[in-house]
Amino acid sequence: MPEIAGVLLRPGPYIANKLGLAGAGSILLSVLGDGIVFGVAAFALLRLRSVRRKPRGSLALHIERRRALRLPLKRTVFVYGWSSGEPFSENAETLNVSATGGLIELSAKVIPAQKLILINADSNEEMACRVARSVCTPEGKNIIGFEFPQIASQFWQAQTQPPDQVAPDLARASVQASS
Repeated sequence: MPEIAGVLLRPGPYIANKLGLAGAGSILLSVLGDGIVFGVAAFALLRLRSVRRKPRGSLALHIERRRALRLPLKRTVFVYGWSSGEPFSENAETLNVSATGGLIELSAKVIPAQKLILINADSNEEMACRVARSVCTPEGKNIIGFEFPQIASQFWQAQTQPPDQVAPDLARASVQASS
């Protein structure tokens, strides 16, 4: 019986020996056998690790990485900004909101890190924000994810941020910024 370690570490020569090959055929099968076995093993190992890291399916747990509770709240806002070197203003409706920002649909083209000013139509409160993400829809509208420079849980006039859900480091940073 061959040594198990030898078969596991070098499967190519073991297969060549079992097939009765000699010379160039043995060398070729040794190299190809080792490459195929270890290539498939490496692929399977990497595939198993990636599946374990990214759970899929309906039973997979979703880990929320947002800093604040997001609500599907419709609020009318007036948006001011610059697009293509020209100032623009546009009425928009939020798709969802949080204490740290929200999501709106605009016809104006904006880019990440661009500064905007929002006015809540219900309260006439004004808040500066920054574009975090911009995605263009097939209809030509832009879905804009924006964030406020500091937590603004009262801007939406809704309970968007329970006190126990504020990220500790974010709360600490806003306290330090205000002092």
